[in-house]
Amino acid sequence: MAHAFRRRADGSLACRLDGEEKAIIAQVAQETADLIRADLGIDADGDALRRAAQSEDPLRRLEAEFAGREAREPSDPAVKRLFPAASEDPALAQEYRRLGQQDLAEGKLADLRRVMAILDRTGNGHSEVVVDDDESIALLRALNDVRIVLADRLGLQRDGDFDTVRMLQQIGEQVEGAESAGDEEHVGSDIVIAVYELLSWLQESLLRALD
Repeated sequence: MAHAFRRRADGSLACRLDGEEKAIIAQVAQETADLIRADLGIDADGDALRRAAQSEDPLRRLEAEFAGREAREPSDPAVKRLFPAASEDPALAQEYRRLGQQDLAEGKLADLRRVMAILDRTGNGHSEVVVDDDESIALLRALNDVRIVLADRLGLQRDGDFDTVRMLQQIGEQVEGAESAGDEEHVGSDIVIAVYELLSWLQESLLRALD
């Protein structure tokens, strides 16, 4: 069972998670990273493009500039939430994407990789997860991005929507014969709701410990 984050005497922040909780968080972080890469067309060449942009070879830098000129507009609704249009003017919005979307995406992917690395170093089973202040900020950003993706999948649009979803789930569990509706979609929604609750609790716990 998860224990909330707390500030330790040495200044680090620590919580306790069991093996299943860590595996779930790592999995949704990986799936969020995969979703961003797939929807924005970022693949292994993304790193090569970044290295080319930083190259001392002017030809490689020029090639990188042209390669990165067209930023793909998100098509997945969850990725659209992560990378919203910066302007109502389509031309300006596209220009903002061209100038900043790649860096924003790389930052989000780096945060998600960092979360997976933090969890990986704790090993298997129930254990303490320890982070410093810098890692805690990356963890907060990544948890927020994953929650945004899950919120989209749950159809949450406004504050308070999750309470409604949770209430409907509890009502469904209490309805006689509800188990007959235990199809894969229903079970999947229950899992997403549980993961969303876990991440929300963990994020709030970390915010409180940082105060």
